[in-house]
Order: sequence, then structure tokens, then C-alpha cells
Amino acid sequence: MRWIYRELITVGRLLFEEGLVSARSGNLSRAFGDRMFITRTGSNMGFLSSYDILELPLRETTILDTRASVELPVHREVILRTGKSSVVHAHPTYTLRLAYETEKIAPLDSEGKEILGEVPVLSLEKPSASEELAREVSSALKSLPAVAIRGHGVFCAHKELMRAYSYVSTLEHSCKLILTGGQGLSSDKIMK
Repeated sequence: MRWIYRELITVGRLLFEEGLVSARSGNLSRAFGDRMFITRTGSNMGFLSSYDILELPLRETTILDTRASVELPVHREVILRTGKSSVVHAHPTYTLRLAYETEKIAPLDSEGKEILGEVPVLSLEKPSASEELAREVSSALKSLPAVAIRGHGVFCAHKELMRAYSYVSTLEHSCKLILTGGQGLSSDKIMK
């Protein structure tokens, strides 16, 4: 199981180095069998250690749940309802900014279009650590690689953690292109 710890630590560092999370934001999870590994609440993604990763039962709650990320219910629901075993939640700047202005993010670049397609933006009454968030995110991620939450960030899922991370990175790149490279495009085209 050490490989799971290494994988989570590597992806956390990549998210931090790329500026997709701040010092104490974002969370990661990886399921394996009937167990899940998730980052501890308040962990610094750029400097994760094995202490920052909790091993929990996938299908039941324990006293350790209170030490896990507050988004644990979202991670569990996504893993259990989608069949995807890895979840990345990040707060990328350009994605957050664009999610305030549109109902869906439609990348203009070929890579974003090919990898992500259109990414829905959910506007929720309680956009963090809620049953509504868990339900809506897991529903969206059944058929999509990514979903943005207005005012809260992005959740991406895949069977491989590195691929889920790549979705966050690709989405942020696409949003940056829309917001900084979209001069000359009409706002209708940018906000589709």
C-alpha cells in the first residue's frame, strides 16, 4: 500500500507546484479494495507526508472520519456511485473565476475540448461539505471527468489518480486561455 501514499504525495505536490491549490486547500482520495485513502483536514498539498493521509473503510464511518478532509462524504459518494477510484478536489484560480460567470465551461483549445468536453458549473446552496454537494458532484462525475462548483473549486475523478489530477490541470489551462487569451472573441463565444 505504500504506492498509494507515494501517489497521493506526488499528486499533492504537483497540484501545489502548479498553483492549483493554496497552502491549506484541496484534497485527494484513492480507493483500493474496501479501503479508501484520503488527505487529512488542513493538510498542505505541497508537503504531504504519510501522516497527512488517512486509511478509512470505504463503506462505513469511523471516529477517524472527523480527522479526514471535510469533503470526505463527497469523495466517498463519488467513488461508490461512479466506479472511479480516484478523486481530486482543487481550487484553481482561473477555473474559480470563470465559474462565477457561466453555467458551463466550454474550452476553446483543442486539448481541453478533447479531454474534458463541456464542464458543468454547479451553483449550490451549500457548496462545501454538504449532502447536496456529494449528491450533485457524484451524479455529474458518473459520465464526466470534471465538474466545477461556483465559489468552491473543481472535482475531478478517474480510475487513476494521476489522470484525475490531469483533468484539473487541463481545465485550469483552458480557463486561463478563455480569460486571458480570449480578446477578440465575443463574450457569447467565451461564455458558452
